[in-house]
Amino acid sequence: MKKVLLALLLCVSILGFSQDKVLLRLNYEKGDNYEIKTVMNQDMGELMDMGISMTMNLSVTNVEDDNIVTEATFSKIKMTMDYMGQSMVYDSTMDESEMDEFAKGAHSEMKKLMETVMIIENDKLGNIKDTEIKTGLADVSSFKDNMSGMVYPEEAVEVGSKWSASKEQKGMSIESTYEVTSITEDTVEIKVTGTIAGASEGTLNGKSSIEIKTGNVIKSEVNMTFSIEGQEVKSDVVITSVKK
Repeated sequence: MKKVLLALLLCVSILGFSQDKVLLRLNYEKGDNYEIKTVMNQDMGELMDMGISMTMNLSVTNVEDDNIVTEATFSKIKMTMDYMGQSMVYDSTMDESEMDEFAKGAHSEMKKLMETVMIIENDKLGNIKDTEIKTGLADVSSFKDNMSGMVYPEEAVEVGSKWSASKEQKGMSIESTYEVTSITEDTVEIKVTGTIAGASEGTLNGKSSIEIKTGNVIKSEVNMTFSIEGQEVKSDVVITSVKK
């Protein structure tokens, strides 16, 4: 009987906690460091199949009121590509003397990116307010859109809460809807759905796990299916973020 009562109390406590509301905010502190790994696989049928893995280091240099300033640098980049029956591989950790012509060509551009330090300013909702180059020669003009992650709502959320966000990226309009599926002691679990319009037409779906204490998106998975000028494309992106 004691075990039954204990199990009932545990269930009640879990159900009670799952109904608590959570205020999602980026609670980064000056001196925090995160390693962010992005893995993308893109399938364009017989035309091309591409995979890319990028590791970025993010250091919080200042936090003042609603403004968070970070420095971002890339430490590793790997890329594989099968294009029209030809296989190509690039790995930034390889010695340049060991690279083939494709890898050398890719390295000349990727090296610029890896030698560049970017300054990124966010508010605590996750909106990117500004990006600029501190040092380096890479073109980061598109990073403001490409690096925009989840934007949190003003109000606290609970299981079933939904909110939407949109962004423009290279002629595409991406509309995303987020829904809270569960809340644990440490995380908020999110389901993501959305549509792609403009230069491309398609849909997306996925999920994210957010650490409540820091507001950091621990893991995000997004699957996209869209068409460009009649070419069907499937793209899967997994992003993980670990505090160092």
